[in-house]
This record gives sequence, structure tokens and C-alpha cells, in this order.
Amino acid sequence: MSLYISRPSTPGSHFYSYLENFTHTSYWQLKLSVAIFGFVLLTTYPNYLDILKDPAPKTTFSYFFDKVASPLAPVTFDETTHGSKIAFRFTVPLLARLINVGSTVSGRDIVLIFMLQSLLLIPFLLLLIRLLNRYMDSVSTVFMVVACSATYLGKAFFWDYECWFDGYAYFFLLAGMCFRRQWLVFSMLLLACWTDERAVVALGSVYLFHRLRENDFTLSSIKELLPQRLSSDASAVVLLVLVAYGLIRWWLATAYGLQTPSGQKAGVSLSFLPFQLKHRLIGIPFTFEGLWIPFALAMWVLMEQRNKLLAALLLGGMIIHTIIAYCVFDITRSLAYAFPLIIISIILTARHYAHNRNQILMLVMLVCILIPTHYIVMYIIQIPWSLSSFEEFSVALRAL
Repeated sequence: MSLYISRPSTPGSHFYSYLENFTHTSYWQLKLSVAIFGFVLLTTYPNYLDILKDPAPKTTFSYFFDKVASPLAPVTFDETTHGSKIAFRFTVPLLARLINVGSTVSGRDIVLIFMLQSLLLIPFLLLLIRLLNRYMDSVSTVFMVVACSATYLGKAFFWDYECWFDGYAYFFLLAGMCFRRQWLVFSMLLLACWTDERAVVALGSVYLFHRLRENDFTLSSIKELLPQRLSSDASAVVLLVLVAYGLIRWWLATAYGLQTPSGQKAGVSLSFLPFQLKHRLIGIPFTFEGLWIPFALAMWVLMEQRNKLLAALLLGGMIIHTIIAYCVFDITRSLAYAFPLIIISIILTARHYAHNRNQILMLVMLVCILIPTHYIVMYIIQIPWSLSSFEEFSVALRAL
């Protein structure tokens, strides 16, 4: 049951009433998750289906097939390629090995692992609904989950061709935020870290979320930023994950010679920052679209309350994520790993603006829906709607 109940008396009260009635039906959270999954599918052409037309998938995706076959073998691909950066990304290759993906080394074979990522959107949405519904009424929860699904955060579960597997990482990070049992938090976050290194950076945001949750979303001193009960606080588990990941990664690098390239040639360098910010600044607003509204409102609320510590942590965390995103070429997918900070902002906004929360969050949802989702890399790519790509979509499905 949600903590807050809102009875709107606005011109759109019939719409609110319909949503309220829906959220009182049996299994409404699961039904909403499936419905939004359909919405995302209709508004996102699964570009991984193009793999079915690849005449030589064994060559194109040799780096992934090699990782599945020999997870601990040093990566030998050219450092300018994506394949050179997956030395420590074990989660999905091990999953593929577990379900025997890679045995036929075909396009259909690798598409299966992408389709599993797409299906993972349903439990991702279910976890997001349950998490947000702890802190706001059900109607507001609906607005925010739809808003998130209309940005790259939701589209990433379908928009993947290069074995990024961000959808897997986003799911594990969210699970690590939603769960409270220590072993589940530890397992989910560690799986996220072994999916992509950007998840390691996101651990700071997840840690902040858990500290706020453990302290009723208030933070007024440095002392409150530290875990109070090391044996039971989920925030302490996040620190344990960071230590465990660092030690295991060091051991793997030492024992098996695994390494990830960096520098300008590898496309990972601080020197990219000035050029990227100058020419691709649009990547910041396009990543979260309307979700920047609750982030801005949360910052306003914190400054109004003179809570400079939490304001600095929230803004500082977003700046760190942005700098990292602009030190590489794939800006959108990198910055999207800051979504735990967006969730914190949504909760802070919902708690402070309880009297007109529904109106604000419905506006956020509409902005996210109306702005076409873009992927910013070295250029801007608009993610096509499946409805407008029906011919390509139907050809790909027949190929399956």
C-alpha cells in the first residue's frame, strides 16, 4: 500500500479516477508492467533483429562468441573496437553459456540473448513500480513508470546491437535498490558490475539511495552519510560490493592477464571532454528528457530547505556521471546509468509537492512521451518507432 493518497479535483479527475480504480484491481502492478512493455515495443524498433540479415554473424560478433567460449581468456581484439572492452564483462556471456547460446554461432543464436534482455523489461518495470509506490500514491507511480519507459532507460532493453547489454545492467542495479535482503542486494549489484563498468560508477548513486531510505530520506550531516548498522544496512552491502569487485578484478587481471584499454585510441579519455561538451551537449537533455524536471525540483527543494549536503551529493553525483559519459563516445547509454539519482529526485519531489504531485508528474510523463527518444553517440540517432518500421519488423520476425 502506498504511503500517500491523493484525491484530485481537477478537470482531469475522470482520468485520475480511472487510474485509481485500475490500481485497486488485482495484480495491477503486473498488468501495468506488461502493458508498458507493449508500449515500449510499439515505440522502439528492436534493432538487434537486423542481426538476422547479417551474412557473417560469426565474424561480426566473434568477440562475444569468444567470450562465451572462453570467459577468462585475454581479449585480443583491436583496442578501437567494442570487443576489446569486454574483458571484465562476464555476466551475460556466462548466462549465454548457461543456456547454450553460442553453440550454433548464428544470428538467431545471438538474437536470443537480446530477446531475453527485452523480456527483462517486464520485471524491471515491476520492480520500479513497487519501489516508487513505497513513497508516493499509485497514480503518481503510474505516471513516473510510464515516463521512465519513454526515455532511453526503457528503450535500452530493445535498442542494442553491439552487445552493450545495458538493459541487464539497469535491471540488476534497480534490483539492488529495490531488494532489502543483504544477499540479494550483494548478488544483484555484483552482477551489474560484471555486466558493464559504468555500473561500478553507479554504485555511488545506489549507496546514496539506500542511506536515504535508511534515514527516512533526510541527510543533514556527514555522520548520517555513513552506515549506522554494518551488520544489517543495505548501504553497507553496497560498500562491500565495491570492495569485492575491486579485489576480484585485481586478481583476474593478475592471474589471467585481463585488461581494458583506455586512451584516445580506445575511445576512453578525459581529453574528449571539451570537444564532446561543445559539440554534443544535446546528449544531456535527451538522455532523461522530462525526468530532468523532478531533478531540478528536487534541487530547488533542497536549496530551499538549506540541505546543502544532500544537494551537493545529488548534483555532484550527476556531474560525475556526465563527465564520464562525455569522456567516451556513447553518451546516452553512459549517462543513463545515473538513473538512481533520478529515482531519488522523483521521491524527493513527490514528498515535497504532495498537494499537486499528480499534476507535476503527469506533466513529466507527457514531456517524456512527446519527445522522440534519441541516442547520442558520435552523431544523433533517433530511435525509430516499431509502427513506422513495421515492414522491417515483420521481415525480421519472419526470419525468426
